[in-house]
Amino acid sequence: MVIGRFPESIVVIGAGMAGLVCTLELMKQGYNVRLFEATNRPGGRVYTMRDQFADGMYCEMGAAFIGAHHFLTLSYAQQAGVQLINLPVPNRRLTYINGRLIIDSPAEPARWPVSLTAEERNLGYAGILEKYLNPGLKATGNPFLPDWPTKQAIQLDSMTMEEYLKGQGASPGAIKLSEIGYMQMLGDGIRKVSALQRLLDLKMASSEGSAQTIAGGMDQLPKKLALTIGSNISYGCAATHIEHNNKGVTIQFTKSGEVFTIYCDRVIMAIPSTVLRTIHFSPPLTKEKNDAIQNQLSTSVTRTVVQSRTKFWKNLSSFTTVNTDLKIGWLYDATFTQTTSRRGLICSYSSGEAAREIARAGNLNAAVSEIKQVLPELSYNYEGAAVFSWDHNPYSRGAYAWYRPKQMIRMIPTLSAQQDSIYFAGDDTSLFPGWIEGAISSALRTVNQIIAGNSI
Repeated sequence: MVIGRFPESIVVIGAGMAGLVCTLELMKQGYNVRLFEATNRPGGRVYTMRDQFADGMYCEMGAAFIGAHHFLTLSYAQQAGVQLINLPVPNRRLTYINGRLIIDSPAEPARWPVSLTAEERNLGYAGILEKYLNPGLKATGNPFLPDWPTKQAIQLDSMTMEEYLKGQGASPGAIKLSEIGYMQMLGDGIRKVSALQRLLDLKMASSEGSAQTIAGGMDQLPKKLALTIGSNISYGCAATHIEHNNKGVTIQFTKSGEVFTIYCDRVIMAIPSTVLRTIHFSPPLTKEKNDAIQNQLSTSVTRTVVQSRTKFWKNLSSFTTVNTDLKIGWLYDATFTQTTSRRGLICSYSSGEAAREIARAGNLNAAVSEIKQVLPELSYNYEGAAVFSWDHNPYSRGAYAWYRPKQMIRMIPTLSAQQDSIYFAGDDTSLFPGWIEGAISSALRTVNQIIAGNSI
């Protein structure tokens, strides 16, 4: 096989993890690549908030950890030279449910204030999840094999996660327990999301080894990759129009109120579908492609971060996280790796309708009140709060893609397919939206599409 003429130039739109990796890998192959980013920073939804808190403290608004089996992410972290820190594994699980803080551990199993069957009470929380989730986790199959999706995977994609749990025999009480915390963080919850997507995401989240975070903040990874790219990145440039034909691509951008135009042979759209909808394509994208872009859903995520005068929670049963049935969702210690200040940050991770409600003007105080309800000592330590909504960010318009039944298997091949000289990357074109691993895998797939297109 002989490699043909390289394109004169390739433009990548979006300096999130997918756009950064596309640019780096194409540069390695000798292509002339320019990367344009609408904001003033690299990373996209890998975003570490730093300017709202005292003593140099920071909090992750997006990606917060890397799983032990996220091999692509770990590889790029090694290449970038960032330092990884193991996340703590708590010996107790804290859950706030029906107005009570429940402590659950292998040594002292909790008495859950929900109606469970005798078998479920015997199994305990971990046993309930294992009993009802393991069959589905196996049934998803291996999406990297050529015969995927299997009949079982297709069947899972035809039902909601709640329907799957009911089919496994889970009681209403067990379903309530299972959806508190991480299970509820995809789309509008288990009553609406595809069981296949929910189970594939659980596989991505689970880890046989220790999950890790990046010392100094997750944004260190995109920042270091951007340094390698150097002057080939232009910030503050928002794409508005794309014209394409068999001779190449013309892209119109705005920067500081001024309009400018770039000509190239190929363009990679490494931005979410929610933002792709704002760009005018001429000629239009195919109906199938456009329908997939217009109909892909994005999870609403709102983070509420409270600053505390002390890390009073260090005395609370090895607190690192609390799952709640409140609008604030999942609470966690955002400063467990930050030891230079006596202060601390507690972050609330809300999703779905709860996230949309908290993000509405004037609702910050209600979220803070719920956090104080779970952790009463915060009332004496409270110093202030900040709220961040991905829905309200004009260059994300949501946090990560989610699918209703019968959407995932049908839409992803369309979302990831190229059209003429236009290519599409990003975690929402992968099977693992919301993960750096999904973004990187989409970038490598896109790079391979371009290289294959230049082979003769």
